[in-house]
Amino acid sequence: MNPGHEASTGHQRVKFPLNRWLLAPLTTWRARRLAAAYGPGMDARTAWALTRTATHPEEIPFAMNHLSEDKEEES
Repeated sequence: MNPGHEASTGHQRVKFPLNRWLLAPLTTWRARRLAAAYGPGMDARTAWALTRTATHPEEIPFAMNHLSEDKEEES
């Protein structure tokens, strides 16, 4: 893809930290595709948590805790 084209159309890719790519590349790739399909309203952490819990439902409590920490930081 042409990065100039993305900037000119107003689309920005969601960026994931390097440690996510190194530790869970398939989950991160799927999360990136989910965020791209959803559009600008989805952030990287939410996309990653949704993708991770879809394939690993036993991690739902950890994901919810992780996302609720985000809300506490914003308050």
